Amino acid sequence: MENIITIFSDFDGVLFDTLKEAFVLCRKVLCDVDFFEPIDEILYSKFYRYKYLVFNSWQYFYFMKTLLEFKNGSDNEFIQEYNKKLKSRDLKNEEFFESEFLRSRKYLLEQYPDFVDSLESKFVFFDKFVSLRNNPKYDIIIVSRKNNFAIQKRLLNNGVEGIKIIGKEELSPFIHKSEFISEYMNKNNINKAFFIDDNSHNLLPCENIPHLTCFLAGWGNIGIDEKGLSGEEIFNKILNI
Repeated sequence: MENIITIFSDFDGVLFDTLKEAFVLCRKVLCDVDFFEPIDEILYSKFYRYKYLVFNSWQYFYFMKTLLEFKNGSDNEFIQEYNKKLKSRDLKNEEFFESEFLRSRKYLLEQYPDFVDSLESKFVFFDKFVSLRNNPKYDIIIVSRKNNFAIQKRLLNNGVEGIKIIGKEELSPFIHKSEFISEYMNKNNINKAFFIDDNSHNLLPCENIPHLTCFLAGWGNIGIDEKGLSGEEIFNKILNI
């Protein structure tokens, strides 16, 4: 792919705001609360604040348990409680939770697409990103732990086709997104690429990949004390290399 610039982008938190969908799914699977019940705004505000700690769907199991059990305390205390749970993983219940989470997401998308639409909204950066798909100079790829079906559905609902998707299914052999990105770049002889994500856990392992520039999105679900770049800043950096 000589002279082609590859742009890898996360989906949730970078292209689409899907937090309410994730909250509704977690609440259903863990607490058996109906999808259509009103959202508890106090609990959701905590979900929104700390969601940056989650970068794989199985982690929602421990994240939601911490949210439900943690009444008052500092940010550091919440993080400590969450990390304690991660260190003593309950693999059986974790796997059941994740399978039900993904099954429920697929069910909602198939049976109640209008409801899912009401829970999600695209970020301004989405239009900037997809505007590059017809430019032969760029190879744009969505790299996300979200399942492929859900991403494809969202793109089609917005009239977007022709974008490569590396979803949960394709990423399953890799522990980190960085492993896929490195392998893809090596196989395709890519000498210029960008990776955009709103979670620094995904970006840090990529910092030593040759010819790859990483951008932390300043919107979405970045950490409490982090400050990323705006969509305009990232887009300009890509265009003005």
